[in-house]
Amino acid sequence: MKNVHQNLKEKIDHMPLKPGIYQMKDIEGNIIYVGKSKSLRSRVRSYFYGEHESEKINRMVFHIEDIHYIVTDTHLEAQILECALIKKLQPIYNQQFKNDQRYMYLKIEAYNRFKPLSAVYEKEGHYCLGPFRNKNVLFDTVQFFQNIYPLCKNDHGYEFIYKIFPESIEKEGFEINRNSLIEIFSNKDCMEGFITELQTQMNGFALELRFEMATMYRDMIHHMNYLYHNIHWSKEAENRKLLLGEKIHHGYKLFYISGDRILLKEKLEAPTCQSVEQFLERAQDVEIKNGPIANEKRNLDFKKIIQSEIKDQSQKVLLFLDEEYDLAGFVQLLYNLE
Repeated sequence: MKNVHQNLKEKIDHMPLKPGIYQMKDIEGNIIYVGKSKSLRSRVRSYFYGEHESEKINRMVFHIEDIHYIVTDTHLEAQILECALIKKLQPIYNQQFKNDQRYMYLKIEAYNRFKPLSAVYEKEGHYCLGPFRNKNVLFDTVQFFQNIYPLCKNDHGYEFIYKIFPESIEKEGFEINRNSLIEIFSNKDCMEGFITELQTQMNGFALELRFEMATMYRDMIHHMNYLYHNIHWSKEAENRKLLLGEKIHHGYKLFYISGDRILLKEKLEAPTCQSVEQFLERAQDVEIKNGPIANEKRNLDFKKIIQSEIKDQSQKVLLFLDEEYDLAGFVQLLYNLE
């Protein structure tokens, strides 16, 4: 380990190989970076070996005078804690999670002579989707739908032609276009159908060797898939309730998740059907008392962390509670975890 004073080296060498978060501090005690890891010692040591490709990381490492860490039972808890601390402390070398109030919504306009969609910072009206973290996707989507106006539904899907110079928007045509937009963005099957139409047109441009147009449609397909995932995953998650279990150092950790929010967590040394059932009863009591989300922009980052954990089912057991479930099977699967 290069250029590391002895006290810091000893602290790093004594860090546990467990999940948790670490806080890098400068000579004045300011927290300049917050990170998380499944193995604290391994991750923190990696900062002090060799040169990093990022000049920003090299500058940060140069200014590290002390490191504080917090051990968590699971990587999920480390991710949640990291996100919360970054939002609270706003460390200078962190980028992700700091600027959630810059997240934007995609608004289907009631009537706008210039564009049928717009990207806005605050929720406005009924047909305002989001929030979304990637504002560039929203800006490109707004521009694309302006250039394919008017968008009309037919028996097989949707008709549209891309125009380099957008047409002026008259009110009667605007309403037809708007109804198509509402259908596409609110109905999962309609959105899938529109994406399929984009793919058909992209393939047609490629066959005609019009690669610039094909590339633009390819990018739009990517944007629509991003919107599709965020809109419809969120809708499906609104009423989803599940139990997540993980093996930890001394026992097992249970999480009750509803609407992509952790409402209760508990450590059990030796889970049984009865103890898990009692945990669920306590969790349901918490859910009844739980209020609505106060700040959906801030909460979006926590939802994304939980969604990612739900998708990655390695070394954990999931039990979906909004369908018929086998509690005894869940407990057995917990004991099968290594």
